[in-house]
Amino acid sequence: MLLPAAIAGGAANALAGGGTFLAFPALLFAGITPIRSNATASFVLNPAGYASAWVYRDRLIHGRRFQTAMALAAIAGALAGGELLLHTPEQSFERLVPYLMLGATLLFSLGPKLRAIAARRAARALHEGPMLAGQFFIAIYGGYFGAGMGVLMLVLYTVAANMDVQEASGLRVLCGTLINTVATLLFAVRGIIVWTAGIPMMLACIAGGYWGAKLVKRMDPEKARRTILAYAWIITAYLLARSLL
Repeated sequence: MLLPAAIAGGAANALAGGGTFLAFPALLFAGITPIRSNATASFVLNPAGYASAWVYRDRLIHGRRFQTAMALAAIAGALAGGELLLHTPEQSFERLVPYLMLGATLLFSLGPKLRAIAARRAARALHEGPMLAGQFFIAIYGGYFGAGMGVLMLVLYTVAANMDVQEASGLRVLCGTLINTVATLLFAVRGIIVWTAGIPMMLACIAGGYWGAKLVKRMDPEKARRTILAYAWIITAYLLARSLL
């Protein structure tokens, strides 16, 4: 169950994003505790971000100083979010999981509409203060759970900096990869990653990302996004129902 989920998660991230919706529930259903599932999913999906960051390296056009400031905000927020997760009791996080999944699935569902609204309200110039503050708070969420944070970053970059899709995607990939890397390192040091599941899944995820990149040329990413959404809503409904019964 875990390896197909990891392959699909890697392919999903290459096609339309949303790999967390596949990897995280699979780890839960395999009997791994929610916090360890969350930490292991971060580890599994992290390497694919580096390949994407390399692809987008020429889209980062706002200067080295600004990129460094955004990277530091992402790192600081990820550390705060990761520590918050580590200090959350297991039972409390287990109760939160259905609602975190619900919020993330809603974000993923409304992503195109949110980006369209943000584009209509876009600033005329780069507002560095709101960008850094927004990045820090999004990174806290990313270090704590992370599903759907890409949508939040794209909306922030559009509203506060009036970036086009390619510019925003490049910065999102850079900051998102940093957030996941910092969180993964923190979770590894604290010993909550399940390596026996995580390492095989990571390799499967890399393979899925490679095949997913090949499919990008043939498949409509919007169809892939809808398929992931359908699965995410089914899993979210199941988790909500189980928590209420």
